[in-house]
Amino acid sequence: MDLHGILFAVLSPILEFLALNPHLLLYGALCLTGVLYGFKAIIVSLFTISVAWAASMPRKEGTLPRYKGPLDVFLGRTFRASKLSAHHLANNNVSMVSFGGKVVIAYRSAETHFASSSAKITVATSTNLEDWDDVWCYSTGQDDLREVLLWEFNGKLFMYFCCLAPNKRGFAPRGMSWTSTEDLKSWADPKAMGRDTEITWDVKVHEAVAYKVGYIGNHYSDNCLLSVLFECSKDGEKWEPVGKDLVVYIGGVSEVSFAFTAKGDLVAIGRNEDGDHTGFGSQLFFARKNDLGSWMPLTVSLPYRFDSPRMTVMSGEVVVFARYSKDLYTFIPEWMPFIIQKIGNIIAYSIRPKSSAVYNLMLPDFDAGTWPTDPVRLVRRFEDSFGDTGFFSIAKLADSSDWVVANYASPVHSHAPWFFGQVYATNIYVCRCAPILR
Repeated sequence: MDLHGILFAVLSPILEFLALNPHLLLYGALCLTGVLYGFKAIIVSLFTISVAWAASMPRKEGTLPRYKGPLDVFLGRTFRASKLSAHHLANNNVSMVSFGGKVVIAYRSAETHFASSSAKITVATSTNLEDWDDVWCYSTGQDDLREVLLWEFNGKLFMYFCCLAPNKRGFAPRGMSWTSTEDLKSWADPKAMGRDTEITWDVKVHEAVAYKVGYIGNHYSDNCLLSVLFECSKDGEKWEPVGKDLVVYIGGVSEVSFAFTAKGDLVAIGRNEDGDHTGFGSQLFFARKNDLGSWMPLTVSLPYRFDSPRMTVMSGEVVVFARYSKDLYTFIPEWMPFIIQKIGNIIAYSIRPKSSAVYNLMLPDFDAGTWPTDPVRLVRRFEDSFGDTGFFSIAKLADSSDWVVANYASPVHSHAPWFFGQVYATNIYVCRCAPILR
């Protein structure tokens, strides 16, 4: 069993019970206190609970630097796009595009966030963001399905998704599959693609060429070694390396998103959860336009985790939508053994609250090959985005300067631990998003 499986095995039974029976647990503890120690002990317990509840109300400021500049991001009304279901409480891993005059979303549904053979993918469309019509559903009954990715190329809508073993205590990808449609009515039968354990995370179309980034490897294992892949295609089906080598980075990095600057250079951000010679947290990359296949990473990873990042360019500014944690990811001191750092950082991160936010990425000096101090800065947080949250998708509305942002979140309090949200219900939410330069 890998480290991820050990963490799930230890924490999930406890937190699943808490998520489903929090009040029963409280009443049972009070009754047991009364039986063992009497009525006065119940009064003291209630007082202690009240003090603890009041102590949970204040919120400390985060340590991430705040953005200072002309960019502002305005958010409109929030609409729930997922359907409520007693059997599929967890709706997550959403992707969204503007296609055929409609906004199209695709998302995963299952009992919880964790792998399940009952997981299904739902594709829905809307013209007003409030009313959603399901147009396609897919389930194998044998695989967990997630990491859904919608993207358009040459008038065709592609959808990628990953199949995983339905092992609730682990993370075992079985490879990517894809389907496509030209009218949102007829969908091709899903076909396997890519390599074993591969997960495609982002696709961008630039100057009539599609670019794809993903990763392969033994994610979450104690000897983790992941390879970040960068490919291109002129038809959306046949892919080849962008540069001389298919692999642009080897280490602990996964979930990589990228964007092209106005000059055609490339910048990217990736989650460094598993850790490597650059540390833990997040990794930044850049590649010059005349050599897009040669990615230059930071020598030392940023100590923050920007999980499930989605990078795009708004009003000329590079922005990143990702999960938000006010604390550094590097909880365990660097002088301790690497495996202790890895386990300790994951556990500490899992039991702390999470939110979601939009960040500004300060561009590097491509000639000098250097990044500015604090290159990722917080622009704003998303309200009512707590628990298990921070899996964004962004779509530009046709014939409009507005964008639409999709995310998922748990109906829990802001101080609920991230792991608690993973065993609780989650819903897909969408809203308009308008970047403004003041």
